[in-house]
Amino acid sequence: MLLVWSVTALSAAVAAACFAALRGPWRNAQRGWQLLAGSGVALSLGGLGFIVRFWEPLPGPYTANAVYPLGPYVNAWAVSFGFLWLAFGVAFAALALKPQPSVKTWLTLLAIWILAWLPHGIIAIGFAVAGQTEAGVALYRDWASAWPAVLTLWAGGLTLAAHVGLSAFGFLLAGRDLLRRSRSVGG
Repeated sequence: MLLVWSVTALSAAVAAACFAALRGPWRNAQRGWQLLAGSGVALSLGGLGFIVRFWEPLPGPYTANAVYPLGPYVNAWAVSFGFLWLAFGVAFAALALKPQPSVKTWLTLLAIWILAWLPHGIIAIGFAVAGQTEAGVALYRDWASAWPAVLTLWAGGLTLAAHVGLSAFGFLLAGRDLLRRSRSVGG
């Protein structure tokens, strides 16, 4: 378990150092771009949550599609997903805070945001349209009845709400600022 915490702490430290290096650009950015960068921070925190929540180190031997050093295959997928969100959040924030952001920057951020969330949207639509089995609901209800799970759900929900809210307001404000700037240059 020491390896889990060591790797997670090192990864969090690297992400924190990247975010610290963005303090200057943060101060110079307009509010919309700051909000977009903040959504990257929230996404990175969500990634750390996935890493800590799902990492179950297992000794070898390992079997493809069954057992990995990070745990059973579902856990290995979730941990790799957590590291991906950690990195994606850093890259998203860095792109949002680049000097002289343009419409191209805004569109790129929007495109990668949509691509990143597209599978989750498809899953949500699938659950809404096709429903959920009673066994699946019971399994999740039983898991969520213990206080650590409730805390996990609240932390994950708050992180997701922060990311989505900051993204939405960031895209709106940054887009408005770009539109105003293009009108003042063209008019």
